[in-house]
Amino acid sequence: MLCMAVTPMLVAQKANDVVAENESPKTLFAYPQAPDTIKSFQDRANYVVIRFWNNFDLSKPIMDEVKFSEAFQDYLDFFPYAHKTVVVNSIRDLMNKAQSNKANLELLGRLAERYMYSEQAVFASDEAYLPFAEAMVKAKNLKKKLREYYANQIVKINQNTIGAICPELDVVTVGGEKRKLSELIGDKTTILFFTDGECIDCMISKVRLSTNVALNNLIEQGNVKVVCITPKKYTEEWASDARTWANNWEIVASEDVFDVFDVRMSPSVFVLNEQKCIVSKNITVDMLLR
Repeated sequence: MLCMAVTPMLVAQKANDVVAENESPKTLFAYPQAPDTIKSFQDRANYVVIRFWNNFDLSKPIMDEVKFSEAFQDYLDFFPYAHKTVVVNSIRDLMNKAQSNKANLELLGRLAERYMYSEQAVFASDEAYLPFAEAMVKAKNLKKKLREYYANQIVKINQNTIGAICPELDVVTVGGEKRKLSELIGDKTTILFFTDGECIDCMISKVRLSTNVALNNLIEQGNVKVVCITPKKYTEEWASDARTWANNWEIVASEDVFDVFDVRMSPSVFVLNEQKCIVSKNITVDMLLR
């Protein structure tokens, strides 16, 4: 299963809510319905995921992109309940079928990015998104620039996987000193706080983190270190403002943040363990404080 835990009741409800193939569908096309002989929740989800697109011809132009988008989201809804191998194989089969229609393939790439990789993702899963991105990179009928776009995403995902050592980054401190990020990371838990410093959410999050009593106690005890990274070029104006954010953080600027780190929202938080390995990424300040 991928990414999230679900209750048997939710699985049963989702598996039984699909439209039978011999009925007039309310959706863009009739979804497969697992037979009653299949009792296991996961097996029922596997059945649907494998056959989800059987009643839709991806070689023909998509006339209703809104309905298609809804169908795509319904497809993703089954992913948490199905086996990982089934999901990945289904995605590869889907993208292979879409190769015959360039417009459909590009649409699938956009939908996958929107619902699985962007800040608004409804099902954020690197494991499930990668097969979509990989198919876009391999598609020779797509423009080189578009294939490179997805290739860059793959690189960032792979070097920011959970358990991977934090990637290196050239940074400049508020004092104007050029450093390597690895030099600033502590030997305990390190919080990487990515913020542009200007958006409303960023400003609120900075205040919440800098004034949080529990976090400040952990920093004082030497158990946690906060490195605040701003994705911009160092300037004296930025440095003057950044010095006011917190007096117990390492605050740095770097223009290369988005080329190195798989940051999908602003503000965003990564958490590193004592070995400088990523244990959480792209979490909110609320999630961190909880």
